[in-house]
Amino acid sequence: MKIKKDELFGEIVYEDLWIGAMEITMFGENRKILLNIYGEENEEITPNQRDAFSQFKANMPKIIKESEDKIFKYYLENCDDYRAMQSNSEEVEKIAPKISSIDELGSLVTPTSLLIRYDFEDGIRRVGILCDCTWEPEHGLGISIENEEIVEIGLQDIVL
Repeated sequence: MKIKKDELFGEIVYEDLWIGAMEITMFGENRKILLNIYGEENEEITPNQRDAFSQFKANMPKIIKESEDKIFKYYLENCDDYRAMQSNSEEVEKIAPKISSIDELGSLVTPTSLLIRYDFEDGIRRVGILCDCTWEPEHGLGISIENEEIVEIGLQDIVL
């Protein structure tokens, strides 16, 4: 296990990828989440990955607001399907309740990790946010971000 103090990322530890911590405010709640930076132990974090993190931090309020809006839209589009998968009517209201505002997502979605994804040397800054969610406990929710724009909301595998 290798530990290093990085001027941008803070203290990070290598365990198959670089792992640190950061804070994020989503759905009105400030949370400490994991910071995961893809890469190899004996290679430097690339300038593109550093820029992806810097730009994410600089644009975080806009990115988070857009993420919340798109998660709300995604949830409304898929809620009935998730409700139909539940046989217990009491559980359905906990897992996939009918909601009418973004604020109500705060009890259903919890951000857990920010991923600084691999640099494919194409100039695109790739970041992902992983979230736990009540309606998909096994696969979670992923937010794929490229060049500070949300490109997809779906199961976590879209960013893993």
